Amino acid sequence: MAPGISAPWPRVRRWSWWMTLLIVTLTTIDGVSAAKKPEATGGGSATKVKEEPVIEEVTAKQLERVLNEKDFVAVFWYARSCLTCDKVLAELEKIDDDTDTFGVDFVKINDKRLAKHYGIKNFPALTYFREKEPIIYEGDLMDEENVLDFLTSLEAMDLPDRIEEVNARILSKIVQDTDYVAVLFCPDTKTCPPNGSNKPECKKCVKALQELENIDDEADQLGIGFVKIADEALADEYNLEQLPALVYYRHQIPIIYTSELTREEDVLEWLVQNKSTGDEEDIIEDVTAKALDTLIGSVDNLVVLFYDNDEEDSMQVLADLETIDDDCDKHGIQFVKIDDDSAAREFGIDDVPALVYFEKGIPNVYDGDFENEDEILEWLVDQLEKDEIEDVTDEMLDRLIKEGKTLAVLFYDNNERKSQHVLNELENIDDECDTLGIVFVKIDNRDEAKEYGIEKLPALMYFEKGIPTTYEGNLEDEEKVLAWLEHQVKSDEIEDITDEMLDMLIDKMPYVAVLFYDKDQKKSQKVLLELENIDDECDSNGIAFVKIDNDEEAKEYGIDNIPTLVFFEKKIPHVYEGDLLREEELLGWLVHQKKHSEIPEVTDEMMDRLKEKIEFLAVLFYDKDSKQDIRVLNEMENIDDDLEKEGIVIVRMDNDAEAKEYGIDHLPALIYFEDKLPAIYEGDLLNEDEVLQWLIEQKNSATIEEVTDEILEDLIEEHEYVVVYFSGHCEEDEACDDILEELENIDDELDEAGIIFVTTEDINLAKKHGIRTFPSLAFFRNKELLLYKGDIEDEDEVLAWLTDEDTLEIPGRIEEVNTRMLERIFDENAHVVVFFYEEGDKRSQKIISELENIDDECEEKDISFVKTSDPGIEKEYDLPSLPALAFYRNKFRQIYTGDLMHEEQILEWVLDLHESTPDVIESVDRKTLQVLISSVEHLAVFFYDDKCESCSAILDDLETIDDDTDRHGIQFVKSKDSKLASEIGIFSFPALVYYETGVPIMYNGNLHDESDVLDWMVKQKTDMSIEEVNREKLFQYIETKEFLAVVFYNEESSDSPRILRHIELIDDEAAEYGIKIVKTCDRLMAKKYGYRKPPGITYFRKGKYINYDGDIDDDEEILDWLTDPENMELTDHIERVNRKMFQKIRQTSDYIAVFFYSDDCKQCSRVLVEIEHIDDEADGAGIDFVKIDDKQMAKELGVFALPAVVFFKMGSKEPVIYAGDLYNEEQLLNWLLTQKDPSGEVIEALEGDELRSLINSENSVAVYFWNKTFCDLCNSKQFRKQLQKKKEREGELLHELHKGAEGEEGNHTTGIEGNIEDSIEDCDQCQTILEELENIDDDCDRHGIIFVKTQDFQVAEEFGISDFPCLVYFEDEVPNVFEGELSEEEEVLQWLITQKTEERIELITRVMLEGLVEDTQYLAVYFYKVNCHICDEILEGLENIDDECDVYGIHMVKIQDPQLAKRYSIKTFPALVYFRNGNPLLYEGDLQNEQSVLEWLIDDDNRELADEIEAVNDRMLERLLEESPLLAVFFYDEDCPECDEILEHLEQIDGDADQYGVDMVKINQPGAAEKYNIINSPSLVYFRKKVPLLYDGDLHDEEKVLTWLTSQDIFEIKNEIEEVNRKMLDKLLEENEFLAVYFLFFIDEHDSEESDAVLEKLEKIDGEIENLDIPFVKMGDPRYARKWGVTKLPSVVYFRKRFPNIYRGDMNSGDEVLEWLRKNRFRQPELNIFMYAVIALAITFVMYTAWLLSCFRPHIKQVI
Repeated sequence: MAPGISAPWPRVRRWSWWMTLLIVTLTTIDGVSAAKKPEATGGGSATKVKEEPVIEEVTAKQLERVLNEKDFVAVFWYARSCLTCDKVLAELEKIDDDTDTFGVDFVKINDKRLAKHYGIKNFPALTYFREKEPIIYEGDLMDEENVLDFLTSLEAMDLPDRIEEVNARILSKIVQDTDYVAVLFCPDTKTCPPNGSNKPECKKCVKALQELENIDDEADQLGIGFVKIADEALADEYNLEQLPALVYYRHQIPIIYTSELTREEDVLEWLVQNKSTGDEEDIIEDVTAKALDTLIGSVDNLVVLFYDNDEEDSMQVLADLETIDDDCDKHGIQFVKIDDDSAAREFGIDDVPALVYFEKGIPNVYDGDFENEDEILEWLVDQLEKDEIEDVTDEMLDRLIKEGKTLAVLFYDNNERKSQHVLNELENIDDECDTLGIVFVKIDNRDEAKEYGIEKLPALMYFEKGIPTTYEGNLEDEEKVLAWLEHQVKSDEIEDITDEMLDMLIDKMPYVAVLFYDKDQKKSQKVLLELENIDDECDSNGIAFVKIDNDEEAKEYGIDNIPTLVFFEKKIPHVYEGDLLREEELLGWLVHQKKHSEIPEVTDEMMDRLKEKIEFLAVLFYDKDSKQDIRVLNEMENIDDDLEKEGIVIVRMDNDAEAKEYGIDHLPALIYFEDKLPAIYEGDLLNEDEVLQWLIEQKNSATIEEVTDEILEDLIEEHEYVVVYFSGHCEEDEACDDILEELENIDDELDEAGIIFVTTEDINLAKKHGIRTFPSLAFFRNKELLLYKGDIEDEDEVLAWLTDEDTLEIPGRIEEVNTRMLERIFDENAHVVVFFYEEGDKRSQKIISELENIDDECEEKDISFVKTSDPGIEKEYDLPSLPALAFYRNKFRQIYTGDLMHEEQILEWVLDLHESTPDVIESVDRKTLQVLISSVEHLAVFFYDDKCESCSAILDDLETIDDDTDRHGIQFVKSKDSKLASEIGIFSFPALVYYETGVPIMYNGNLHDESDVLDWMVKQKTDMSIEEVNREKLFQYIETKEFLAVVFYNEESSDSPRILRHIELIDDEAAEYGIKIVKTCDRLMAKKYGYRKPPGITYFRKGKYINYDGDIDDDEEILDWLTDPENMELTDHIERVNRKMFQKIRQTSDYIAVFFYSDDCKQCSRVLVEIEHIDDEADGAGIDFVKIDDKQMAKELGVFALPAVVFFKMGSKEPVIYAGDLYNEEQLLNWLLTQKDPSGEVIEALEGDELRSLINSENSVAVYFWNKTFCDLCNSKQFRKQLQKKKEREGELLHELHKGAEGEEGNHTTGIEGNIEDSIEDCDQCQTILEELENIDDDCDRHGIIFVKTQDFQVAEEFGISDFPCLVYFEDEVPNVFEGELSEEEEVLQWLITQKTEERIELITRVMLEGLVEDTQYLAVYFYKVNCHICDEILEGLENIDDECDVYGIHMVKIQDPQLAKRYSIKTFPALVYFRNGNPLLYEGDLQNEQSVLEWLIDDDNRELADEIEAVNDRMLERLLEESPLLAVFFYDEDCPECDEILEHLEQIDGDADQYGVDMVKINQPGAAEKYNIINSPSLVYFRKKVPLLYDGDLHDEEKVLTWLTSQDIFEIKNEIEEVNRKMLDKLLEENEFLAVYFLFFIDEHDSEESDAVLEKLEKIDGEIENLDIPFVKMGDPRYARKWGVTKLPSVVYFRKRFPNIYRGDMNSGDEVLEWLRKNRFRQPELNIFMYAVIALAITFVMYTAWLLSCFRPHIKQVI
């Protein structure tokens, strides 16, 4: 069993009590809660009636607060006058308490503008916010139980790539309702606070969560829910000892995952493998298409049964295969089934049942007997145990190629002997291909082979990253095939392809470079050899590089010279015109073309291809040798990007002959093609703005295209209907030009009718067709000319003629129409027969031939007969299938169900329907109903469904009033379209809706009473509530009415009745607010008030007006706008409101002061005069002041004497009544301000040098930068009024406001304009942030943080602060910008305390960064963006190494500035840039591994700069001294005149010193010099193992400095064996005759311990070795040791004149090593000669002595 996989059934027994414990625990909790509730709600009274649950009403602001504070919020959107809304709300109230228990807050809101922001268009509606992410409920809102299930379901909580957090209650429900749930238990917020913690369990949980979120979507697709819960108490109940822990519930039975949680792939595999263990029945699991994709990617051995649940054979096979499911499990094969035709088609499966086995994602189709399950099992086990080439379908092959797999594909014929033989041979190398990473598959499909240009089978093709290469050798020699495949994998050759492959690559890949070459041509061979060098670079840049040897294909692209390179960018070709032998230049050009947009040069053949593929194409014809043409080209380059955004492709062509084919005689010229239809630009090509505007206008609007004769001939040849305006030579403002301008008005209508309209000044073609007078209008139908003989200046007459049936009709044929023409025909004809078919369908063409036989008979009966084959016609007209024939009577449809080939039966059916008269309410389909709603002024629709029991009886009753509705001009229809009904808020049936001009009104009475229904319909039709006024009456109302809304409309506009109907719906409610609504069709008055083209609404408030700029079709939005307090407020006086208006103000204002008065109160007027003096100050403080003349309302609020002032605060149920002196306005103002903000604490304000001094001198300072002038403007009435002005007047009015504010506030207005124009939302912040921050001022003092505020924009600019308000915390002068919500004072306080007590990465601005880069030697900058989940997680990891970075002298900061990031080539976020003395270095490793980041930052290779001595700070110097045994430090100061010159000299030896292992750095901090007793500057100090040695030579002589640094005398340290590198060792060997080297091993821990022990012994004899005149060094370089024959470490090597001698004795005996070295020092030639000399001398001495003795011996005479 694999690690991490629990044995399922023992786990079940061990943990089976878990689910019981969970349910019992939570039930107990609920029981306790339920027991407590009556006591809590009832208080002390037992008789008190329990209040019904009510869903809380909120405003837009309140909703925003709720969404910020709560994780799960359900929002019910409703509208006024919506009867369904009330019914739905009553049902939803029943589940309000239940949602509360699940932690879901339920609120309701009536705000159409906000609803539109969240995509709500129809009411009622329900949106569920999960951590501010909305999802719209699509089900039946009347079914409250389903709604509750939705709100508490796992599906509703699901967020993409995020594991949702749940509480215990929701977890209990999810476990009960969901078959498979994985639950991650984490520590709760007490253990792990939300703002982060360094505790191991917290870090582990964050890491696990981060990894597991990568598989959340895959788990969802497999039907496995994934949630997390932070509840330690619940975890303890489950005996989960260590958190985080993963528990997997299968049918409520839990098992625990015991392996590493951070390995998400293992977790997913474990979940998949254990999914079936919880099944109660042993059945093959059914999966969805998405789940299948996930399984294929995550399960190594998978078998899939594609079946049809409605097919008998499929179900029989399924039943048989269920018997081998367990056997598959035993063999580790997962078995699933899927009933999905589209999924089957994706794998090329046309017939089901079908069985496909997937091994590591590679499919193999079973083609045996389905009735023999044993055979199937044997085949599956066979697939598992033996390797063979898998058989795939064409769809499977496409899928594998698209995934970018490395593929070998054998195209073969299963019925051919040679194919079988080749296949048998290639089976032998399948395993070898696997080891090479090549997926080997085979396909028996000749058509698929032909798509790749393969004509002869068998054939082998190799795919790498989607690029194919064909094998040209002998397929029967498998060894050569394998060698070729291995060569393809390892080599970097440019792939050779066929023309079919090229077409496929261009269509499928965005960037393709193609070399057209000739393999027999020497130049091609040479070019190819050079270009092979850049193949890999092209791959790394995402450019597919291929070659093709095909002259015909080259000619198709207009390429005459070989070799040539063409770069295809999203199918657009770019021809390379440089030298192909200079591969580096070519590579640069390719990368440049990919990254930058330039107008490509194309050939005429390329242009023809582009016209076929691209809908919007602009072609610039030019002469590259003309300076004027090049100027035009440069201008066009300026608009290339803009055209790309508009979806218009622009290319250029230097080809006079091609230009002449379009009738162009003079260059440069621009032609625009739309759907292959050309239009010639006649303006100034040097004016790029005009060209851009013209091209966009051509794309977005239907204009009459200017063409030449040559273009016109092509159009007539290719299109059925072409209208041509032959203008002749025509100048601007001539009669012909005026006529053309009038005809432009009908171009759109002709486009809708499928008629092409063009104009030309050329006359040759006109003369050819006999047209002699100009201007003339000609209509070509199927190339046949009809000349218009009417008044060409009357565009309406022209349009009528062109669209007349007699004009359009082609005798003997059924006319082809598009959908727009079809709608027109429905409008104009009572009886229409339509044949719907699919273009290209052969059967349909036969049917059309038959139907054309009855066309004339239908025309005789005034029945229009047409056909249409537009794309999507089946879905648009709700047709059961194609082809189809339908008869329409007054837009009501009947579909023919007989044989479409029998035209006589069809004719009989059509004529019968034509003669019959319907006497019932007609049923309509969706398309017809939509047409009726938009076109019929008075329409009644009865919605019903088949499940409705009462619907049939009601229909019978309503049938009796059908004729009456007809007499009243009301069309009555019925519909079963529940989807359309739900769009207007109908969820229960039956329902009756009355549409007047498209505006729906729902009937709320008794549908069984048909008389009431009829009366209600008639009343709706005849109700005209808005008063029509003339000009005189209008002026009178403007003068006398306080609030007047005037609707300007156009009697001739078809939209006016609908718009007026919308406004009539709100007329009565507007009157409750005191608003009078009138309408007028006076065009002059409409123009006076800004409406040149009515309709429009103007709102007069005491004579002054504003215009409505919202959706005029939305009555709810209009009413909200009219009753908006901001719009109703006008003067600088206290506004008078009524009760209804006050209720509206209460919903939108946080603070309101109400002055109650009455006309019969004598002192009220005098008090009002006094209070008016403080109105502006109250407004400035965010308090709205209004007055109400309503004694009853005053009494209801506890006011019994007038005048009186009452203060209302948002969220407070009871208002506060002022009990002071009403004549003392200052006292009253102070009371209001105190009521608004009882705290009264004030943050100290500082400016200029005083603020700078505070930042420089104090350790912890928080500075709030704000703009009082801007806030005052925001809070003033004048500002709010001006925001309502027309958009064209905003700039001028805001400028006046700015001027006025400048006079009051002096120089404090800097930056206001940008803030006001950029974000009006900032105004809301001004009112609240400062007062919220005042509350934490004292807390900051207690924590030693000085809190100040400032309006000094100069100081702000110094720190790069431009957006206000802003909070910056300074610690030791280092700034950090607060990025949270400033209005949340507790969050701000917590952040400030964290900054002071913990080392955090500071947030900075661009200006701050520029200063830090300049001043800081080592700076790490983390670039990230807002709302980036992974950015936040990585930031938490980097916080863990911030302290270590500080120790190394590396300052780490963070910044949010995408534009600045681009400067450093940052394209994706997050990113880390390391500035070393201002030089940036981008980190390209894994940012999620903070330890790797730290190692990278402190790595010498990254710290050091090439050819430059690095500047360090004091901290970094200390670290270097700790880590670097040999360090040369140049101490200098900024005022030193010669330091720069010395540095230049020292820079020259920096590299050489590095080679000798000597690090060189520089430092200019005086404190650091003093620390090492260095008095003079500049100075060079050499630290050997932290022991300093001062250089006293000439610092200008770099060679002497280097010699000194590397000299042996300086290098040696007493009683220590010095460590050297290769370079230093070579130097020592060069300089010394005798040298001893100790080679040791640092890598292996065991060997390292042994090396250290030996080293300790050798250190003791270092002095004695030095006395032998043998330098002794050590070296930790095993590879270099091998060079000298050292294979075993540690080892001592003695060098005599570079000749090595290896010590073979005991390394732990220092004495033996010393004796060995001594013997080696004095032995061999020197030792032997000495001894020989001594011996020789001794022998000589003996011999000489003997000789002397013999010579001087006395002679004895012989006696005779």
